Amino acid sequence: MSGSSLPRLLLLATGGTIAGRASDVISLNHYSAGVIAGEELLQSVPQLKQLAEIEVEQIANVDSADLTFAHWQRLVTRVREALAADPDLCGVVITHGTNTLEETAWLLQLLINDPRPVLLVGAMRPATALSADGPLNLFQAVQVAVSPEACGQGVLVVMDGWIHSACEVTKVATQGVGAFESPDVGPLGWVDDAGVHLTPARSDRPVPFAHLQLAEPWPQVAILHGCVEPPSALIPALLSAGVHGLVFTGTGAGQLSAHERRALEDWTGPLPLMLRANRCGSGPVHHRGQFARLGLVPAGRLSPQKARVLLLLALMAGLDRAQLADLI
Repeated sequence: MSGSSLPRLLLLATGGTIAGRASDVISLNHYSAGVIAGEELLQSVPQLKQLAEIEVEQIANVDSADLTFAHWQRLVTRVREALAADPDLCGVVITHGTNTLEETAWLLQLLINDPRPVLLVGAMRPATALSADGPLNLFQAVQVAVSPEACGQGVLVVMDGWIHSACEVTKVATQGVGAFESPDVGPLGWVDDAGVHLTPARSDRPVPFAHLQLAEPWPQVAILHGCVEPPSALIPALLSAGVHGLVFTGTGAGQLSAHERRALEDWTGPLPLMLRANRCGSGPVHHRGQFARLGLVPAGRLSPQKARVLLLLALMAGLDRAQLADLI
């Protein structure tokens, strides 16, 4: 046991731009992500010692576009083990690349059933950049993690001073430190030098896969992007290959083209579990009879990438269409 009076946190490092290094301080686009170790990130922000006693573990050190199911499995297992084994642990902070940060956050939201905060944080500028945003983002993530207000809020994302729910957050820009938003609903709160500002936590947060044991291999789920006259061979090829699930990124409010509907109608074998999202970036997808008859479940306000995460876990849990629809 530590003799420190500070709260104790676990920091899990996975790489990304926050751990990136460029050849000079003005390089914002050309750099190597996932180069700097988590321990070095911690040492680069000595002010963190005023907030918490932090243990660091390196889960991976990669660009988040290169994360795999194996990385996810290791991350989920470690978060579950750490929270279960140590009741005095205040929470978990995860440094992560921004490209797929929202997917990892949503995965953890569906799997981690503990009131203690689990936070993800990244950066839009490499650690070597002039005015790098990673150090302040990391400091503020720890600031939120040790605050009583964060308890019971579920998985959170802290970027550019804003506190987002894993359910809502998405990356909306390729550049700029304010690249994360929560469309339709906005962030849960913010953090600054005056403290953590969060609305009270919900008492009924659902964690539908809290007891799910992640099995290998993971299901194969493809995302199809709606557009004018998509390739005619794509859907039959995926179905013939035995894909376990499909997410349609429909146009408008989740519209499938006549071509896509016909490809599903013409398929003579069993259809996989399928979700219908939209490519607009905001707004819901509602139930429509013509799509329901084809076995398509509306994804509500889930983005295509978050719909895929939900479908992966639903398949692993052996859910049918009706059970999947109940989760939306």
